Parts: sequence; structure tokens; C-alpha cells
Amino acid sequence: MSSVLLVCKQDDVIRGLADILRPMNFQLIDSANSAAEGRRRLEEIEYDLVIVNTPLGDEFGVDFAVDILEKFMVGVILIVKSELVDHVEEKLTDTAAFVVPKPLNRQLLVQNVRFVCQSREKIQKLQSQNQALKAKIDDLGVVYRGKLFLMGHLDMTEDQAHRYIQKKAMDMRTSPRKVAEQIIKTYEKK
Repeated sequence: MSSVLLVCKQDDVIRGLADILRPMNFQLIDSANSAAEGRRRLEEIEYDLVIVNTPLGDEFGVDFAVDILEKFMVGVILIVKSELVDHVEEKLTDTAAFVVPKPLNRQLLVQNVRFVCQSREKIQKLQSQNQALKAKIDDLGVVYRGKLFLMGHLDMTEDQAHRYIQKKAMDMRTSPRKVAEQIIKTYEKK
């Protein structure tokens, strides 16, 4: 985890939160005094985690949390008065935001920060794997389409078309997708 944005209207609370987070080796601990300023910062810098100490000066903070969770890939922790925790959690049921009660328990906050950070890292890995799989599926679709053109125009079997594309890719030192794209481009006109 490399960066955190602390959103709080009180500078002394920001300093206290920063002191708690500093041993966790964040590369950047930044702060904003309002939801509006927090939104601006999120547009400028990609943060990994946002901690919101409610209430903020310009709004309570729940709408801010929901808004940033919809727009940004970021972990969110809200610090809320203990009597409001159930109400806030109910509003955030369908989100990935965590709610920590006030008065703040240092150990509970640290555990939540670690959990959010680890969860975010796992989600990023899954998203990366998902993108790689989508690219492979897309490549397979193009190669399959190339095979269909070879089968239709050159009367090859599927195995022959497959071997042709693979051999051509090896000979040309390129990907089977590029070979298939050339085949499609050649025979699509006919």
C-alpha cells in the first residue's frame, strides 16, 4: 500500500491519524479538510486508501464515501461516532466501505487498514488476471475467425488451418493473432 488520503475537518485529528499510519510504511500520507477538497485530490492523485473522519465541514461523509467508491478504485474507511455506526453501516451495505467507531481504537483502525490494503491488492491482482484472460479470449476469437476463412476459402480442415496459422506465426516470429488478422484482411475482401 503506497498512499492514503485522510479527510477530516480537524488538523489535530489528521496529525493523530498520520501518527498511527506512519509505521505502516505508506509512501504518501496526504490530507484534505473537506469532501470537496478530497474529491479534487482524488482527481489529481491515485490513492490506495481514503480514511474519512466524520462529520466533515461540508457534508457528513457517507455520500462522499459512496461517490468515491463508485468513481475510483480505492479502499475507504469511515470513522463514525459509535451511536451512528449501525445507521452508517446500513447506508453503506452495498459498498466496500468499512466503518470504525469513535472513540477510535488504534488497534481496530490498524487491523481495518491492513485488511483493506490486503483486499485491494488481491482485487488488483484479480483484475490484472481478468484483463489477461480477456485478451487471450479475444486473441482466440480472432485466430478462430482466421481459421474459418482458411477453411472456407482454401478448403482446409480445422487442424490444417490451425497448423498453418501456428507455423506461419513461428516463421514470421509474430503472434498467431497477427497472422489471423492478415488472413482475415486478405480474404474478407473476397
